[in-house]
Amino acid sequence: MTEEDELEVETDSDKRLSMVDEALVAGTIANTNGLLVILAKLVAKGVFDRDDLKSFSDSYSKPLDHVGMRENELVTQMQDQMEATLAELMRYLSERDSARD
Repeated sequence: MTEEDELEVETDSDKRLSMVDEALVAGTIANTNGLLVILAKLVAKGVFDRDDLKSFSDSYSKPLDHVGMRENELVTQMQDQMEATLAELMRYLSERDSARD
């Protein structure tokens, strides 16, 4: 095995997540899904508005900052789901505001 091959193997193993990291990601996804359900209910009741959604989006839609997390498929799926849910909630607010006018 050449030195270049060894570096490639090290790099690949650095990108893989441990079982603990995978469990943390799965727990984060479950918590995020719960938060999105609560958020949707608060938006529907008029408790949260666009600024609240923007704040939520800014704080929760960033990738987890951990070695290898950015390349992880679960994290990517969580990001996509969150962005889609927030987009739907913004659409709902727009339609609700249009109906009021």
